[in-house]
Amino acid sequence: MTYSPSPSHDLCTLVLEDGRRLAYSDYGAPSGYPVIFAHGMPGSRLEGRFFDEQARAAGFRILALDRPGIGASNYQPDRRLLDYSDDVGQFADQLELASFVHMGWSSGGSRTLACAYSLGDRISQAVVLSGYTHFAELPDSHTLLLKTRWPGPVLAELSTPLFRAVVDVVVWISRRRPGIYLRKARSMVSEQDRQLLEDETLRHYFREDQIACLDSGGRAIATDLLTEMTDWGFRLAQVPVPTLIYQGQQDPFVPERFAHHMAEHITGADLNLLPESGHLYPLDPGFQAGLFHRLQDILGLEAPNGTRTRANEANPV
Repeated sequence: MTYSPSPSHDLCTLVLEDGRRLAYSDYGAPSGYPVIFAHGMPGSRLEGRFFDEQARAAGFRILALDRPGIGASNYQPDRRLLDYSDDVGQFADQLELASFVHMGWSSGGSRTLACAYSLGDRISQAVVLSGYTHFAELPDSHTLLLKTRWPGPVLAELSTPLFRAVVDVVVWISRRRPGIYLRKARSMVSEQDRQLLEDETLRHYFREDQIACLDSGGRAIATDLLTEMTDWGFRLAQVPVPTLIYQGQQDPFVPERFAHHMAEHITGADLNLLPESGHLYPLDPGFQAGLFHRLQDILGLEAPNGTRTRANEANPV
């Protein structure tokens, strides 16, 4: 399926209680049911536009945030994972969102669970797309990640300064040789992922998103990663919100065991394994359509044409 370019979306910002600027972009249906989206790493609020067309068709509004130090959001030192849910709570207050879905992809998954833990009375549904589990609750998590060629958690456990130094070097090289970085990224993904990136517009969006994050610099990226690698400040069993968990079984970056671990510990979790998918399946319009139809069904929402749409009648996921 070919992407058609979404309309340009202006950068939006608001000011948090501590004076920091929080940047976001607004996609999908302006008056649709709100979905707050947490990007991956590397990633930025620009990931929200991948969902623009399907969200608009299904009647969902995608509010994609830049995390502190990433993109146009101000940096926050000494950050913890639960600081993210504090930011989202203030964001939702300022936009007067009484309830919303929270969806996170990859590193955004842990942010989704932080919000589900802290803001459970406001979150109608949590959606985790190929997210990392809580390392503190899975003893062999670091070993599993080493098999994916990601030594970050091991380095962070050995030495935080060493981890930051390595991230600085990788980001420095990637910013100066983005073509090499992107070719390397494409060489590591699954065959289905590579097929998705054959679409020229999607590939352009992907490149812009990656570069927007890399341009934020090593300090911000390392800080963001460390909030996920250290103890989250809560346990998975304390997440009270129904959670859809999706995992591609051909994912080269996130071990399938992580998805099973989350599903085993989160009450009311619904695990969905995708046998042919890698890490980039959230970019597939077919997957998106099925997901939004399923959310319509769960939330009891009407489609924009005024008819109820059930997940099993549309594009199942």
